[in-house]
Amino acid sequence: MNYPLEDKLVPLTELAANVGFTPKKEIFKEKDYIEIELIDANLLYSDTDFQRLINQGMIRKAKKFDVNLVRPLYVFERPNGRYSVADGQHEGIIGILYTLQGEQLKLPCQVRRHPKNYSLEECLADEAHFFKLLNFRRRNVGKVDKLRADIAIGDDLALETEEKLKDMGVNIDLIGDPTGVAVHGYDKIMEAHSKYGTSNIHHAIKKIQELKSDAYAPKWNDDDKPINAGLLGGIAAIYFMLTGGGDLGYGDKNYALKYYMDRFLKKVRPTGKKSLMDGAGGVKQDVLIARRIIDKCNALIEVDTITKKDGNPLSQTIGEETMKSAGLEDPSKID
Repeated sequence: MNYPLEDKLVPLTELAANVGFTPKKEIFKEKDYIEIELIDANLLYSDTDFQRLINQGMIRKAKKFDVNLVRPLYVFERPNGRYSVADGQHEGIIGILYTLQGEQLKLPCQVRRHPKNYSLEECLADEAHFFKLLNFRRRNVGKVDKLRADIAIGDDLALETEEKLKDMGVNIDLIGDPTGVAVHGYDKIMEAHSKYGTSNIHHAIKKIQELKSDAYAPKWNDDDKPINAGLLGGIAAIYFMLTGGGDLGYGDKNYALKYYMDRFLKKVRPTGKKSLMDGAGGVKQDVLIARRIIDKCNALIEVDTITKKDGNPLSQTIGEETMKSAGLEDPSKID
């Protein structure tokens, strides 16, 4: 035998003894375990509150239905006989998509049966309560997954966040507006919404979509991935300035910056080496990207490529004080 006589396994009883507290004990009956049943995939349903929260990225990354990773789905049988999956939707969908059995695949399920006299509202309340308890016990839950869970249980702040995403016309893993623009970066899109407002997010999305479909902007239209929220925030910051945020005003400098956005932004690579985003990371990513856009605009002002509306040279570029007034102060000079 190649396996050593000793290893690092520690008895669970020892771990329990060392947790440092003694809770109140109750008698547990083994018959109370929820038995595992095999149920055809085509008999399993997901409530609409959960359907909108399916994570496509997780399903794509699965690549296969791995029997070694399969755990029982947690299912409620409702009074009408239908099975509502409270936890395990992704596992079920992966099984349907990645096996030849598809809809006829038998999935292991732990089934709790609602009382026959329960109303729909009572069933939903029980299932939401379970979902909340389950996710409360899980560790290392990402912010998007937590948002997904909190929306499902009707958390007010989560529902407010979902509405903000809908107002912006975006979705993160289909949370928000599922028919809207896919965005990557939960923290940064919410920060952009807070700093620059919904209308400027819309302006930025429109500009990015224009560039992605512009045959004369090849550096922008080779990327079909979700829009990076930091990039979106940086462009929204520019429109924040153009629409009255800060001290830019509506005169010649406003015209010059708008002219740059309309005529020259298409020539700049958004991602990759020597791009707007190259090396612009961290919490001030949107600020760094916006400042790069302004710097490029200033460079063209200095050589008279961009002028006043009447064609005369601009005597001044967009300066530090103007950028600072719009919340775009140089991060390297902030204590």
